[in-house]
Amino acid sequence: MKSIYSLTLLLLFLPTANADNSSHQLAAEQVLQATYAEQVVPQALQQLKASYSHMVKDLPLHPSQAPLETRYRQRAFLLAQQQLSWQQLKPQLIQLYTDTYTESELKEIALFYRTETGKKYLKNMPSTLRQTSVIVHKYMQTIQQEFTTIVNELAEQADLKTPPSHAH
Repeated sequence: MKSIYSLTLLLLFLPTANADNSSHQLAAEQVLQATYAEQVVPQALQQLKASYSHMVKDLPLHPSQAPLETRYRQRAFLLAQQQLSWQQLKPQLIQLYTDTYTESELKEIALFYRTETGKKYLKNMPSTLRQTSVIVHKYMQTIQQEFTTIVNELAEQADLKTPPSHAH
């Protein structure tokens, strides 16, 4: 009798849990839409194409081998398109967002990105991140130089003949 009661309770609450999960997923999908997440695919494909071109540029191919290279380039680009699609990424991103944020938080995030400030943030984010990276890198270089000085002083104080090499 106890197991029938438990099973009945489970069946009663299962649709509610599933409904909650689907609304949570819908909230995650709305964040993806508000942030234009789908645009990451063409950008990534462009980067892959550039990477492939960079890999091939130094090959000592004879001009008569251009058709051969074209066939291989097309093969590589087709592979990239097949393996990197929005249909493959979207479910994984929705899962990531639903694992990371509550439904309520996702709704707030989507709401923010639909505001003028949110849109401006998205538009300027790549440039801001690049500039941030440049600023941080500058400080890191200075600190690395100071580290070298400190390590050299340590080596001198420890009577080491040759300070250790620090390749970066």
